[in-house]
Amino acid sequence: RSEGAAPRSMAGSALLSCVATQLQLLAVAATVQPHWLEMLWLPALSGACVAGVWGWVLVRSEPAPQSAASAASDGERMFSLRSALMVAGLLTGIQSAVHAMSLWQGNAGVVAGTLVAALVDLHAAAAAVLVVAEPGSAAATTLPLALSAALAMHAVSKFVTAWLSGGRRYAAALAPGLLVHTAMVIALLVATDGNWRRLMQ
Repeated sequence: RSEGAAPRSMAGSALLSCVATQLQLLAVAATVQPHWLEMLWLPALSGACVAGVWGWVLVRSEPAPQSAASAASDGERMFSLRSALMVAGLLTGIQSAVHAMSLWQGNAGVVAGTLVAALVDLHAAAAAVLVVAEPGSAAATTLPLALSAALAMHAVSKFVTAWLSGGRRYAAALAPGLLVHTAMVIALLVATDGNWRRLMQ
């Protein structure tokens, strides 16, 4: 905000990052529970396409100003062992917390734990949800709802961060594309889940 960056261009860049978010969601599923890919591939790829096109249009509509601060420092470290260990600890903690909530409160605990976890990291929350059970099993009836809740919470968190870091114009430029692609992913996720009517039973 202090450098006068073009809000539409920056919002477009943020939406383009959502493409990676959706693709990483598929990578998480393929790693922890590949059977979920059958349900997730269409929502995730559809959301990635919408975010990509919307972001590209915003980026092309308003050129971003050049900034000296954007140039990477020659001496900047590309890998930090301390940071990697912190991330590993965070992911482990999130999965443990979601599992504990599921044991304590059952289906409602899975959803509540996933909502909180999504505020920290969407992919860690998704991994904690998808590892619980395979799709179609009795234990999996809550998981599409929990994953949908995580996606919605991630979108809210991203919007709030955009408002705080870039101001009202940046948040207003980001909101439509963020809302549409997130809603599409959630709608398709619900549509491809045959047990969604029994998720909270």
